Amino acid sequence: MAGTQVLSEMGEQPDVLARIAADRPELHQTIRASLPERVRGVCLIARGSSDNVAVHARYLLELATGIPVSMVAPSIVTRYHAVPEVDDWLVVALSQSGRTPEIVDVATQLAGKGAAVVAVTNDADSPLAGAAAVTLSVGTSPELAVPATKTVTGSLALVTLLAEAVGAGIAGHTGGDAAWEALAGVVDAALTDRASVDAAVQVLVPRDSAVHLARGLTYAAALEGALKAKETSRRVHDGYSSADFLHGPLTVAGPDLPVVAYGAEGPVLADVAETARRAVDLGSPVIGVGAEATWRGIDGAVGVPVDQTLGEALAVIPLVVRGQQLAIGTTLALGMDPDSPEGLNKVTATN
Repeated sequence: MAGTQVLSEMGEQPDVLARIAADRPELHQTIRASLPERVRGVCLIARGSSDNVAVHARYLLELATGIPVSMVAPSIVTRYHAVPEVDDWLVVALSQSGRTPEIVDVATQLAGKGAAVVAVTNDADSPLAGAAAVTLSVGTSPELAVPATKTVTGSLALVTLLAEAVGAGIAGHTGGDAAWEALAGVVDAALTDRASVDAAVQVLVPRDSAVHLARGLTYAAALEGALKAKETSRRVHDGYSSADFLHGPLTVAGPDLPVVAYGAEGPVLADVAETARRAVDLGSPVIGVGAEATWRGIDGAVGVPVDQTLGEALAVIPLVVRGQQLAIGTTLALGMDPDSPEGLNKVTATN
């Protein structure tokens, strides 16, 4: 049956997250033991869904360390053969399979330049893990559906605890120990609630494109939600910072372009809600995901709620799960199989 594999893997997410939360104290110690005495800089290497996890990691690590965090351009190393000086830097290399050749290559070369490489992957025995000083493994069974689901949310949890280990700057953004303990249950509740997703799918199915909006510590949810929709439904969905959307792209809003607005209680929620309302003024239908403020007071808006007991840094995880549900639900409603989208393979072997 279409979608059987991806729906099964989505259903594993509460257990995956519960295991990571249980291992958090030990992982904190392992990470801290491997860091340079003084971290001089921080950078990230990723592609695809891992790139969206890296966006979240960038926000978290900047908050944690007070250091601007950069994304490595892999082609600078693999095609232009220029390897940056990264002695005593923290380098976070993200690949769910741990086998993307360019990610492994760049991580290996940066380690050779003195970086402390942390691998975030599902496979602790992968080539990427072999290049790293520390491997943070999602530790779940192999993901067989092409769209990454449980490895994405697991990786989001891992980069969050990585940032906790590196610096104290995000302590107020996760919700602390209580939020980590509640995380699996919040995700399970989202997976159980289908009615709101079905209503949102009815907005998406008749329209060939959509815009996904978020900001700050929820921004990765918009990027990942758009990517999942593109991968599975073969429709043009774009993810934006709500602030960036106002700088020109707002003009594409209209009756044929739904806005999917992701938000959690925190400093940027009002910004996301206001941007959604600006799109409504131009005719866009709205799907609000997460906090009620994203759809409150908008005529005809569909709300896809998420329990607001988590801090923003962890709330992005159930928001991503909701994006998965929207993408898979839309794809199935269109009569396509999200398990194996045409033209895609599970591992994309860029160099």
